[in-house]
Amino acid sequence: MKKVGMFLLTAVLVLAIPALVAAQMHGGQGQRGQGQHMMGQYQYMMGPGMTNNFGMMSGIMGEMHQMMQSGQLTPGQQQQMLKWMNQMGGMMQQWGGPQGAQLQAQHQQQLRQMQQQLQQMRGQMQRK
Repeated sequence: MKKVGMFLLTAVLVLAIPALVAAQMHGGQGQRGQGQHMMGQYQYMMGPGMTNNFGMMSGIMGEMHQMMQSGQLTPGQQQQMLKWMNQMGGMMQQWGGPQGAQLQAQHQQQLRQMQQQLQQMRGQMQRK
């Protein structure tokens, strides 16, 4: 369980990196023209759809964290959560690639499926 918790903490930190990068670039450090160019690239990479996906992913991670903290997950449920974390990590890697914007709708659908399955898992935990 500690291993899962550490992986979750790492994943949450990875989710925070784009916000930290944006804040640093917005802070005006470095050359003004270069910072504006980089900010434009960041905004393109994280358009409204991707920002929405980022928010969904953050919500999923928060819920997963709560469920792990409960200590009621079966080994199979823990494995499923690890699978989802790996899948979300792959999505984040794709966001930075040339196909990131085109994959937004696909990622949104995958995240919605994760949310539904997570709700089912939570329901199973509550029935025990």
